[in-house]
Amino acid sequence: MALGTIYPLKVTIIAAVGTMVGVLAAVMGFSAERKRNTADKLVWVDSENRCYIPPSQTVSLSIMAGLLLLLSQVGFTVAGGCLCCNRKINKFTGPAPLALKSLILSWASCVVAVIFFFYGAGVSSNHHARVNAKALPGATSASCGYAINAGVFAGGALVSLLGTVSGATYYLAVSRMDMNWADHLKPQTGIELGQPTAPAAVALHGV
Repeated sequence: MALGTIYPLKVTIIAAVGTMVGVLAAVMGFSAERKRNTADKLVWVDSENRCYIPPSQTVSLSIMAGLLLLLSQVGFTVAGGCLCCNRKINKFTGPAPLALKSLILSWASCVVAVIFFFYGAGVSSNHHARVNAKALPGATSASCGYAINAGVFAGGALVSLLGTVSGATYYLAVSRMDMNWADHLKPQTGIELGQPTAPAAVALHGV
């Protein structure tokens, strides 16, 4: 995939939309990080025999972030098509290695980010809230329930940005392969230039 490549309008639109969806997922992840409840905000209320959990949009934001990131990644993959079974990969090896590496990195990043988002949402929901809760990875045990530690949602947001950039790179690289293949199939037109050929000598009899 060469720098300065001009892509068709359809490719540009798909790449832009997929990237914006991925960036929106990251923004929601950072917002979930900012709005998460800390351990000191979770208090057991004896008079009501329940754990008081301040209202927060963390759960909905983190779930939406994970779903949007999956949507972006699936969109890039479906739009790019099957790379491994693509016959064009053997003909033009230039963009193919970049496409393969980007595909692997994008899906690995997507899986890690989604795990961060959904795990953080599960812990933050505190449906399992109880007194003297046992410790959980990436969470702090409060007087009742759990509070997700700082950096979980932000880490998921950062990894989702990496996955989005890798997904867009994969799609553009595969699109470049398609463009190369289309150029290869075009009929060759024009006048071929070569060495002039001298006409064969003709023998004249009876002169």
